[in-house]
Amino acid sequence: MNDLPSPPVPIPLDDPKRLRSELRRALPPEAFERQPLRGIVALGLVPVMAALIWLIGTRPLPDWACLLLALVLGQMVTAVGLAAHEALHHSVFHSRTMETVLGWAGFAPFLVTPGNWRAWHVQAHHSAANIHVRDPDILPRRTDWHTQGFAKLFHLISPGSGTWLSFISFSVFFTAQGQAFLWYHSGLPAFQRVHMHRTRERILTVLLAAGWGALGWVLGPRAAFYALVLPLLIGNVTLMIYIATNHWMQPASEEDDNPFINTASVRTHPVMDWLHFNFSYHQEHHIFPAQSPKYAPLLRQHLRALNPQASIVYPHLHALRMLYRRPALYSADGQTLMGRDGTHAVSTTELRQRLEAPTA
Repeated sequence: MNDLPSPPVPIPLDDPKRLRSELRRALPPEAFERQPLRGIVALGLVPVMAALIWLIGTRPLPDWACLLLALVLGQMVTAVGLAAHEALHHSVFHSRTMETVLGWAGFAPFLVTPGNWRAWHVQAHHSAANIHVRDPDILPRRTDWHTQGFAKLFHLISPGSGTWLSFISFSVFFTAQGQAFLWYHSGLPAFQRVHMHRTRERILTVLLAAGWGALGWVLGPRAAFYALVLPLLIGNVTLMIYIATNHWMQPASEEDDNPFINTASVRTHPVMDWLHFNFSYHQEHHIFPAQSPKYAPLLRQHLRALNPQASIVYPHLHALRMLYRRPALYSADGQTLMGRDGTHAVSTTELRQRLEAPTA
């Protein structure tokens, strides 16, 4: 007779409260402590970025050198932005002032103020991830495409729609989402409970855009392109290759914000994880938004021990390819993605099976 104990029964996916509770109990206390060193490192990149902008603007560098510096600047912009993302989730500094300072440093290049980010991402998105109407970042439903102008625009630029714009939109998508929330979503009834001084944030955003425009004028067209415009485009693309694969192939719902179902992580190159502060661990971030991504790998280990099906991790390149192959509109129940005419439908369950297949 086999006297070995039976394996524990996995905690069901539809019980996110219990899963979170068990994970919190399994993790060591230090896994929930703030990590100020990450913020200090990010702030230390700011004078380096300023020096590179000065170098491009004041030295007669060849185009290849300017392009190389623009690529470096683009990744620095991304890294500081991701550190700001952590800070505004309260996982970096104890001081709200320092959080805001890092927020300005990280999101100003994308024309997003810390106040707008707190409202758009921290409050609206994280309280209703992949919930129809309430998540400002969710893909539209097919019924929305037929009745709403904004849904038509969102679909037009979304990967999977098949339009030529969808193949270049990542270069401005993140910045556009921030502006869409500030000028459009924040005034809708679904976001009345989101706390944001809209007038102040709109004025600050206009002043921010004017400030970047003035700097570009001083630098001149060529230097402004390499020092400001191209790094912004690179930063947008880098952020979106993560963001778009995190939610836009997962089920949507009317009311249930369940990160064990509606959010995925991606398995990317270790260098990418190092450069981008473990942002690939996005499901783990939605489980505990205030936890530093430094401990996300440990969180994933414990989650897989509790229920392997609760951990959703896709190969990054395969997920990006699938993003452009699958349609980009949700069915009414959010369990299927389909084209504008209702054809080319694929269930989110089938997408997950394809993405997690061994050949992926």
